[in-house]
Amino acid sequence: MDTLPYIRYKNIYIIPTFHCRIEFAKLVREAFFKVYPDVIAVELPDNIKERVIEAIERLPYLSLIGYADTLNPDNMTFIPIDPGDSIIEAVRIGKVHNIPIEFIDFSVKNYMQSIIKLPDDYSLNQIGLNNYYNTISKYFKDEDFKKKKEFRDKIDFNEFLEKKENHELKLNNLEKDILREMYMASKLLQMMPVYNRILLIVGMAHWMDIKYYLEKKEKVQSVNISLLPYEYIKIYNIKSKDARFLLRELPFHTYKWLKFRKKFSKSLLEQIETPEELSLLISSFDKNKHIKEILLKARDEYEKEYKEFINLHRLKFLFQYARNLTVTNNNLLPNLLDLLFTSRNVINDEYAWKVMEKASYYPFDDKSQKYETMRLKFEGGYDSSGCFIKLRRYLPYYKKNKPFPLKKRPEEKYPGEWKEKWEKNKESTCSYPPEDIIEEDYFDYIRKRAMKNLKKKKTKIEEFKSSIKDGIAIKETLRSWGINKKIYIKNEQQIQGSIDTMIVIFDEDIGEEEQYPYKLTWWAEHNKESDIAFYATNPGEYLIGPGISHVEIGGILSFFPPFFIPPIFESFMDFKYKEVSNKAERLLKAAVMYSREKYILYIANKPPRKYFFSLAGVKHRHIIHIPIENYSAESLKTIKHIHLLAGKKTRRIAHNYILLNK
Repeated sequence: MDTLPYIRYKNIYIIPTFHCRIEFAKLVREAFFKVYPDVIAVELPDNIKERVIEAIERLPYLSLIGYADTLNPDNMTFIPIDPGDSIIEAVRIGKVHNIPIEFIDFSVKNYMQSIIKLPDDYSLNQIGLNNYYNTISKYFKDEDFKKKKEFRDKIDFNEFLEKKENHELKLNNLEKDILREMYMASKLLQMMPVYNRILLIVGMAHWMDIKYYLEKKEKVQSVNISLLPYEYIKIYNIKSKDARFLLRELPFHTYKWLKFRKKFSKSLLEQIETPEELSLLISSFDKNKHIKEILLKARDEYEKEYKEFINLHRLKFLFQYARNLTVTNNNLLPNLLDLLFTSRNVINDEYAWKVMEKASYYPFDDKSQKYETMRLKFEGGYDSSGCFIKLRRYLPYYKKNKPFPLKKRPEEKYPGEWKEKWEKNKESTCSYPPEDIIEEDYFDYIRKRAMKNLKKKKTKIEEFKSSIKDGIAIKETLRSWGINKKIYIKNEQQIQGSIDTMIVIFDEDIGEEEQYPYKLTWWAEHNKESDIAFYATNPGEYLIGPGISHVEIGGILSFFPPFFIPPIFESFMDFKYKEVSNKAERLLKAAVMYSREKYILYIANKPPRKYFFSLAGVKHRHIIHIPIENYSAESLKTIKHIHLLAGKKTRRIAHNYILLNK
């Protein structure tokens, strides 16, 4: 494999690059310390040089440079100051080591770069820059590039300048690209005799034509123009929460790259003795490891918050799914959409949100307010006055127009807004009706399933003699027909009573530290709801919206039909629960005391104490214990994770924050 991090042409060391990709920024660092150039040339126009350098000096705070030809623009061309971009990296490293930096691009008005789909640059780690460029350059010979080849011998730069002054010229993007390449070649021809080693960072699609003009000097020797400043040019501050709209890489990758760059201290570089050691150090930055870190950190937070263990089998399937989806999209590493689709399909939406938070993590925020902040969205930007500005990238990139797999969750208008509204009405909590419907449906499903299993246990299989009773036992008849040629029938014993009371215990909460301190009895608002009592985590600790709190249930008791049960956890009721030792047993005793039907359903990891079976017998009740593992963890989340609203007025906006699976 050719390991050179550059392509050499005479005394120019070229890095043909994809913009805003860390793999090419790695090549810039490696090439710089191998070449030690006398000058660095980058594909940016000189009339924005001062602002670009000013914005780069702000890093790690993110900036966006917007510029236009009018003082009050509706559309702006913008340059993202992306720490993972090869051009930004080249300028940064040049400033640190006092190397002259030349901005050699030509500034063209109303330039709209065509959007192209780019191959995955992660393969640079395996095949090297030269092989990568030779492979990619074959695809530069498509129809557009053939047209460009025809134009490049016909365009005269000086003629363009004359027509430009007379406002008679209208050029398409291909012609504008040719003018840019002629101008960059002219600048390089002026620099080549002056400097021994020139490090050039330029877009991969441009180098082929720049080289053409370097070899045909007569076509560009007369090109010479001083670029006019733009009417409007401004540096905008970008908040860390909007990093995913500005950066092409995952913000987490960029954050890791900034940390990795600190390894290149002068003391460390002085210890490196061979080019191989340098290459090995730079190649140790591996985005694939960061993908794993994102998924594993999201798993840890998910397990901590929801107390649901993601086992190794599901984790293995998660990685396999991400790999397969990435390969299906003709990439080597998953992008943000791939990670979200994977997380949602393999685990659930809550885990996908954790992945979203980790992948979008970029911790650097400038709070000095020196620069105006622009809020970014997919469609464009909003300045501090709320004015929408359509943005056009100067450095192109390919954007996949796939729908975002997660519904957007609104954010706080100001820090503490949600907590403030919760504290205001926390004494009048209520439930969220659409969530109530899902819970009641699941309660009904559990009751019916338990009755069905109870009927099966009461059914006897007998040999047919004179009556078929409750029907032929097909399975048993087929199983024995080949041996004794007998027919078997079902004899179902009638069950007296039904299930109106059920308890589900997720955690008895008997440790030294109380995990579920909040206790509540809730009465039905209408006859299609249960009377319930439960113990849970404290509401208000985890808010997902203004006055909307997520709580995790430790144990829950349901009576249906409702009949206004006495408050179970109030202190004045303690005399009725002297024999119980924890909150789970308190719910069970309440079920025995207030149940109006014969059967009480108790779903928990282990059966209750014998005392409760005796107590149920005295009350002519029967406790049916079913291990909680008989139900899927995914379905149990329907009743394990619920939301409390601070006041009934909050129900009007709750649908924006509580995202129920349909």
